[in-house]
Amino acid sequence: MDATADPHPAVPLRAAGGAVRVALYFFLIVFALLLLIWVRPHTGDGLIHQLGKNCGLVAFVILALQAVLAARPKWVERPFGLDMVFRFHKAAGATALGLLLLHVTLVAWGSHHWQLLTALAIRWPVWLGRVALLALAVNVTASLWRRKLRIEFERWRRWHNLLGVLIITFGFVHSFVLGGDLQAPAMRVYCVAALGAVAAVYLWHKILRPRRLRRRPYTVSAVRREAPRVWTIELAPSSGERVFLYAPGQFHYVTFRRGRGLPVEEHHWTISSTPTRPGLASTIKEVGDFTSTIGQTRVGDRAEVDGAYGRFSYLFYPDEDDLLFVAGGIGITPFLAMLRHMHDTGADKKVLLLWSNRSEQDLVARQELDQIAASGRPQLKVVHFLTRPGEDWHGERGRMGAEVLARYLAPPAAGTRGAYVCCPPPMARDVIRSLGKLGLPARRIHEEGFAL
Repeated sequence: MDATADPHPAVPLRAAGGAVRVALYFFLIVFALLLLIWVRPHTGDGLIHQLGKNCGLVAFVILALQAVLAARPKWVERPFGLDMVFRFHKAAGATALGLLLLHVTLVAWGSHHWQLLTALAIRWPVWLGRVALLALAVNVTASLWRRKLRIEFERWRRWHNLLGVLIITFGFVHSFVLGGDLQAPAMRVYCVAALGAVAAVYLWHKILRPRRLRRRPYTVSAVRREAPRVWTIELAPSSGERVFLYAPGQFHYVTFRRGRGLPVEEHHWTISSTPTRPGLASTIKEVGDFTSTIGQTRVGDRAEVDGAYGRFSYLFYPDEDDLLFVAGGIGITPFLAMLRHMHDTGADKKVLLLWSNRSEQDLVARQELDQIAASGRPQLKVVHFLTRPGEDWHGERGRMGAEVLARYLAPPAAGTRGAYVCCPPPMARDVIRSLGKLGLPARRIHEEGFAL
């Protein structure tokens, strides 16, 4: 946002149509079966064999739609948040895998040709199907258990995308050649159209959108060290351009072009700035191979920025006035954005911030938080928890559990409390479970994951 920007710009709050998008998703899946019923192919297959083929057809449509979800289109993401879309993406991949396992089992059973599962000397389209099924199993396993398998994110993403292309391509050829149901002209057109749509989405996601972002780069305008291994990077759009609309607490994808032999990778970070002020900023902690180089970023470096994403913002839930913020370490960043926005707009909110860190050195923007609390807008109370405090620390020690939350949470005004949780997964699970036991409805608990 340039210096002449409106001090209180609009933010993209509209998120209606979630039910319509869900209905459209399932309609596209069912449509293939409805089309199959309409063309009524006479293949002579028995019921079990036909059920197996139908499972394969539904799995193919789900996999085609996976490309759409992975491309993170904002018209799909906006009602749900990208974290929820990606969780659904993982579940859909596992569902497609289950359907394909049913497909091969039922087809072999219904046709009495169990060699389809075991024989080596078999037609090449069957081998393509086997390879596609194996690739999907690898992709699903790596996606669900990447952290436990200790697969580095960028390596996983490269292989995930490559295997995704292979799965769709091999699966399409396998079905197109062997599928007796797909010999009808209408089904042929449908399958080719589905593959063409996947190719178009992939082209847009991997080539056209990145090219558009490169034509409108951002420039690093400031680099500040906030704490040991924590940096704030400020970005300014190209001359004459404005920062995209965003709500405080949302995140964006950034690809730094820094030269000097530094890596070029796309990463998502919370926007720690507020749309009420010029510029765009993220506060980033050194936690991996790429972020270990973030302190080497220099003023004048270029970056491509794609945003905004997510629904982790108090602005999306205007009926909540009594707010609980629970942060773990660098999970403070969306709360910094929201508190800065509340302060700038004079929001009449009551906020309790419970923030867990290792030591006092890890407290980012501590003085600014104290100043916001002293201003009275919002009515902010900050409680620090240190797991490795110094001898002169007089605040809370150790981790926050159910008894701690119960101690700090006064009975809320009817229906106005909202809890926002951004911390490492184990801590988040404990906090959310504790909040549920304290009687806070699930719809009033909003979580922002540390990773997508």
